[in-house]
Amino acid sequence: MVKHTPKKNKNMPKKKKTAVRVVRSVASVRRGLDAPAAAYARLLADPCAAPLVHPIYAGSEGGILVKAESVQTYGTGAGFTNVMVHWTPGAIGSGNTEFLIAQDGPGSTATPAASAVTPGKVFLAANATGVRCVAACLQVTYLGTELNRAGTFTIGRTQGSLLDPGGAYTYANVETSLEHFSRTPDQTIELRWVPANMDQSFTDPNVATPTQERDRKSAITFLAQGLTATSGIRVRMVAIYEYQPLVGTGITTPSSSRATSGFSLDDVLNAVQKATNVVSMLSSMYNRRHAAIEL
Repeated sequence: MVKHTPKKNKNMPKKKKTAVRVVRSVASVRRGLDAPAAAYARLLADPCAAPLVHPIYAGSEGGILVKAESVQTYGTGAGFTNVMVHWTPGAIGSGNTEFLIAQDGPGSTATPAASAVTPGKVFLAANATGVRCVAACLQVTYLGTELNRAGTFTIGRTQGSLLDPGGAYTYANVETSLEHFSRTPDQTIELRWVPANMDQSFTDPNVATPTQERDRKSAITFLAQGLTATSGIRVRMVAIYEYQPLVGTGITTPSSSRATSGFSLDDVLNAVQKATNVVSMLSSMYNRRHAAIEL
């Protein structure tokens, strides 16, 4: 039996090869969201570089967007080997309790103190009657030499209620409340803030934020333990705020300047969580609950 093999038609158009498109994690947050929600998801995933957009928050309020940055150095004093930072970006107020800092020596009890180093603090106090955080991130860099690199970094998303100004805490106890742990890395680490339900409300920056309000807002907490004394760390805070202008500034309240989307804040947060890592490490960091996370 002779098997007949049909001849190929040379005139038929050749099938084009389809290139495999690699989608970066930040870009993939667009999947399943409409344009305003996707734009806000990108801002949450990359507060330092993404275009500024209004948040997908509930309610009819709007405001003016502003991006601010603050850089601080801690742990460089004599005998300081431990540093504790607790930042609640949406709780900005005259009492400065949105940012708590403690620096101590070995075996010391930490007593976080309020500090007026929040990004944009001076501008917002002079120009705003209401402020809410839209996106934020905390970056930490070890400043010492490679020879003296010692100790550990621990970081996590928390609530404002985790630490109170003037409270007495041990670093070991606070460490167990945070998800991500590593030996002191040789490169910068970054943790991106995400809003809680309470963060959708405006806060008056010229009034001391009530404790119950601060407690229900989203925070970032960081610990450095066992550093070589005086080596120090650099803390960079980046925050995008939406504010309503103070009377007398000559700026009109843009109540209609808000995002309109068919998706909720929960939809955006779910998309961001699926598409991006919680902690961006330019070195290795580990998730306590889910083993090693991909960086």
